[in-house]
Amino acid sequence: MFAPLSIPSRARLLVYSVLFAGTVILVKVSVPVPEGVQLGRIFFWTVITFVLAALPVRLPGGIVAHTTTAPLIAALFDTGLPNPFAVCWIAFVGTLEIRDLRRELPLWGTVYNRLDYVLSSFAAWLALRLTAQAVVPDDPLGVVAQIVIAGLAFSFVNLILAVSLASLRTSTPFGRIWSMTVSNVLTGLVALVPLGWLMAEIAVKVGLWAAFLFMIPLYLARYSFSKYAETRELFFGTVSALSQAIDAKDGFTRGHADRVSRIAGAIARHMGLPERQIEEIELAGLLHDIGKIGVEDRILMKPARLDPDETELMQRHPIYGASILEPSTSLKPLVPLVLHHHENFDGSGYPDGLKGDDIPLGSRIIIVADAYEAMTSDRIYRKAIGHERAMGQLNRYKGVQFDPQIVRALEKLVEKRGPTAFEVSDLPPINYETLAELKRRLARDPLIRDAHAG
Repeated sequence: MFAPLSIPSRARLLVYSVLFAGTVILVKVSVPVPEGVQLGRIFFWTVITFVLAALPVRLPGGIVAHTTTAPLIAALFDTGLPNPFAVCWIAFVGTLEIRDLRRELPLWGTVYNRLDYVLSSFAAWLALRLTAQAVVPDDPLGVVAQIVIAGLAFSFVNLILAVSLASLRTSTPFGRIWSMTVSNVLTGLVALVPLGWLMAEIAVKVGLWAAFLFMIPLYLARYSFSKYAETRELFFGTVSALSQAIDAKDGFTRGHADRVSRIAGAIARHMGLPERQIEEIELAGLLHDIGKIGVEDRILMKPARLDPDETELMQRHPIYGASILEPSTSLKPLVPLVLHHHENFDGSGYPDGLKGDDIPLGSRIIIVADAYEAMTSDRIYRKAIGHERAMGQLNRYKGVQFDPQIVRALEKLVEKRGPTAFEVSDLPPINYETLAELKRRLARDPLIRDAHAG
């Protein structure tokens, strides 16, 4: 007896639908087995697909990218294969990954991924068949149209099923995963379709051995995917390091920037902003106080109220922050958000005294998130006042310090989702250790201190 599949409740309908549809298609194309099956030819394309499936690239959002699209499209256009039987079985067997063989994925995950490729390949074959009568012999434009249509059918089904499952499994919005993952590698994925057709042409007119030479450009395509993933990881690592710099200096507000980032991102998503803009707001939330690095310790850590001269110096930190981010091409879009995150809605803020809609939307969101986080988090010198009182303060000063629209969005967000409203974030987790804590730790262990001193 087989144990029942342990499938997350949010994803059950999608998984069961794919398992059912994929199984039906495999049976339908296999019974009866078509005539003219060339086992060696099927084996060749299966091996090529398997080799490429063994070189996955892990992208953000729980998506794994391969270059297996090319050999599957090649098998689709290979006139020596009895399709759809051949391409569906090549998709089912050839896309098996090393992590599947090592049982790193649950059984349902392995089967779902295989049948995702089966459904994608069948959709491409169906598109090819439906357009076949509309293409006359020796019509190059018709062939190009067929390649495009078949490629779109394959890619659409494959990506929709992959991103949908990742979204349901991680409770991450579909648009967010698409924006931070697929949209950045889509050009490379689309380029695999004509490359697959060319592999089929070479295999038919020259020989299978010649198609094997395409492993070189396919490996280069895989390399470009991996460099994107590495670059993104490096970028977020740099942002996290910058965010930790101010927390290491000021233990009073440790973790403040991370929480502001999550709150601001949740508000922006509730307002229906595009995912790319939400990501910018989250990043700006992480870095909104980075300019405090330029503020003297005697002012930043003063336990008493600042005098007018000290207040003026403290109010320069948005300018310092903007100047820190300005030289970086990747961080430059965040500059106006960081520069104006202390502008008040009525124009009484700093540094430029902007008013109303002249203040960047991201800055208006961050100032609300900043104030809410400050009021609902404990500090060494005071206790949090709680959600109700914090919202009371935000409502009291909406139209003066805060944008009324954003205050209402925050209120509705918390009413709708409760305390879990700010938990969703794909930004890297941060482990904090203030500079003072680091000094105390090193003082307790003089051997480590002396070893580093040498």
